[in-house]
Amino acid sequence: MQGYLATTSGTGTKTDTPLNLTAQSISVVSAERVRDQGVSNIQETLRYVPGVFAEPGGVDSRNDYFKIRGQDPNVYLDGTRVNNRNNFNEWRVDPYMLERIEVFRGPASVLYGDTSTAGLVNLISKRPRAEQASEIGVSFDNFGRKQVQMDSTGKVTKDGEWLYRFVGLFRDSGTQVDFVPDNRLLLAPSLTWRPTTNTSWTVLGVYQKDKTGTTNGFLPREGTLTPGINGYIPRNRFVGDPNNDVYQTETGAISSLLEHSFNDAVKFTQNLRYAHIDGVYKSVYANFYGDPFLDASRRTVSRYANSQAVSNDNFTADNNLQIKALTGALEHKVLFGVDYRDFYARSSVAPFASDATPFDLYAPVYTSVALPDLERLANARQNQTGLYAQDQMRYGPWLATLGVRQDYASTRYPGSDSDRSATTGRASLMYETPFGFNPYVVWAQSFNPVWFSPTYGGAGCYGGPCKDQRGEIYEVGFKYTPMQGLAINGAIYDTVERNRLATSPDPALSSQIGQVRIRGAEIEVIGKVTPDLDIIGSYSYINAKVEKGDNVGKTVEGVPANQASLWGKYRLSALGLRDVTVGAGVRYIGESYEETNTYTIPSYTLFDMMIAYDPGKYRLQLNVNNVGDERYVAACYARGDCYYGQGRTILGTATARF
Repeated sequence: MQGYLATTSGTGTKTDTPLNLTAQSISVVSAERVRDQGVSNIQETLRYVPGVFAEPGGVDSRNDYFKIRGQDPNVYLDGTRVNNRNNFNEWRVDPYMLERIEVFRGPASVLYGDTSTAGLVNLISKRPRAEQASEIGVSFDNFGRKQVQMDSTGKVTKDGEWLYRFVGLFRDSGTQVDFVPDNRLLLAPSLTWRPTTNTSWTVLGVYQKDKTGTTNGFLPREGTLTPGINGYIPRNRFVGDPNNDVYQTETGAISSLLEHSFNDAVKFTQNLRYAHIDGVYKSVYANFYGDPFLDASRRTVSRYANSQAVSNDNFTADNNLQIKALTGALEHKVLFGVDYRDFYARSSVAPFASDATPFDLYAPVYTSVALPDLERLANARQNQTGLYAQDQMRYGPWLATLGVRQDYASTRYPGSDSDRSATTGRASLMYETPFGFNPYVVWAQSFNPVWFSPTYGGAGCYGGPCKDQRGEIYEVGFKYTPMQGLAINGAIYDTVERNRLATSPDPALSSQIGQVRIRGAEIEVIGKVTPDLDIIGSYSYINAKVEKGDNVGKTVEGVPANQASLWGKYRLSALGLRDVTVGAGVRYIGESYEETNTYTIPSYTLFDMMIAYDPGKYRLQLNVNNVGDERYVAACYARGDCYYGQGRTILGTATARF
């Protein structure tokens, strides 16, 4: 993929289908776009994607917690599940090891199983190429970042039967919060074997070690959302214990990606991955409940302490067979598949402890906080098997897709064993016009068993085991290609989700509200307007309401009704500076609410910029994100805690190619 506009994606159908012929809202973020915008994690790469609230929890050193259409999506890597959204110490994939990021908006269960009505984000790994190419780069930022990264690919053998790639990264960095590092070591070798033109087998290895802390101080509402008598709590305020605060995750993974075409009509694909993760999470954070201040001057609070250790094994597999056939004038692309996922968690957790020593949020004095001893918990095993079938049909300009899936899911944990099953479906219809405007309609269902972890609330939900989340969507949209290299995509949708997760009185558990209805509209413009100008523009409107359960009639928490963004990149050829490129962007995030709609989180507008000099052999680039250093609150919860967004980030990068 070159540039910003992708023309083909396998995420929406698990077949190589042109995006303008796929009846689903899908956006693709290319590696070039990630580089241009100067971002360092997955949620930051999604800042300009329609329907996505990229940083709903503000700055978070632990994981990527973006939302799609007001809901929590799942994360996949090369087509199989990589991340459990409710767990800590998960593998946080680095965007430098990715070729592209594909955002599927709307239920995807018919092909992927346990996904919410939000959809999913599918991360596509960099893979070996026959063309020799290597680069090494360094980057620095205003929070003490010192990073070196490299990417090299080419032929192992002269005939191209064996190909290699190696991606590596080392980072020693701080964050905008005092005493919280953002250190990473990433090693990602891969090898491709192509014995014939019909067979390709790629094996990818990953070793990644992250060491950070907790940027989320769980700061009280007074001092963040409102100034209080002492003004605002500084964004860099750390409320933990510098000697004990740690969030460390070590991941080892190996993947196998196999494709074999028996002939022009039949192709078999198999994707496998095994990943092992070891993690430690020790944190001290502010008491934010009710009126948390201990003194009349409203400066000091008590704190809580928490710690856990995990060791997880995750195996995923997806096998499918694609068959092309004709029945009279009707063309078929039929897909049959079976996928499997097994997750085994070994966990130790300490009871939440309270430290009554007053902690001054405005002039802190750091003292060690005793963490309680870890207690060994029972192991948990979760697995899911899915059988799916899909038929993509074409009759002249009409394109229809029908899909059905049967899932079987189970959880084994003392006192909480469960076995569940579900049938989901999907149907769509598109009309291809000769002038590039392709309208479509789609209906789809979702099934999302709520996986839990012993380190995150035992049974997972307040008041008992979590129920499965179910939902469906009706969507009407269009794909329009007004000229080569430019696409305009739009959709309106109506989504219903039952048993949605929300915060609960117990910070270690979730609550489940009865039913949420989310209706919205979005439009995206992306591509090349002129040979020197690339643009990305989007607008999203979301009306998310609780229909059943707690807070009926209230707006769903943390869902901005309006979001808009525009990014442009321009090469200065007209000025005789063809090697110089400038970029600028603006992001608007509208106001949102906490669960009871008592407090409003104000809207905010952020500006980004980039300038790069790239004569070919090397590239020098400077990015400034949140140029105005806007102080804003990204989220607040009814329980009392609020979260700051990312301040001004100045990132300089130098890359040499050889």
